[in-house]
Amino acid sequence: MTPEIEKVINDYINSPTGKIRQIYPVVEKIDLEYHANPGIEKSYYGDRQSDEWLELNVYLNSPIDMEEDLWDTHNLDWSYMMDYHITNDVVKLFGGKKLPYDLKIYAPRDEDDYINMLRANSPEDSYWKYITGTGGLTW
Repeated sequence: MTPEIEKVINDYINSPTGKIRQIYPVVEKIDLEYHANPGIEKSYYGDRQSDEWLELNVYLNSPIDMEEDLWDTHNLDWSYMMDYHITNDVVKLFGGKKLPYDLKIYAPRDEDDYINMLRANSPEDSYWKYITGTGGLTW
């Protein structure tokens, strides 16, 4: 995947009128980064190996205390979002193969941090707390 394709995919999944933002309005931004290290086989889910993978950081626009709140209060099933909407769309629209991914979800610590992040126009680490993720590469 070229850097140009990676940028197009990021623009697609972060479009204000796109599928992700329409289905999951709690998602503020998703940073997708493609990794390819032919000399390194990184292990993922089970015994299989891959030298290509996606790293995704999902930033939410609402303070959330626990992972359970993602579904209970925002109907966000992150594994379904990844497997059905993001991964399948990337394969269908941009070609290639389904890749394993490493996902991390962050939420603002509180409403003030979210407002400060918007003013700074960047998701700085100090404004976010880690909520959940895959804990490594998975399908």
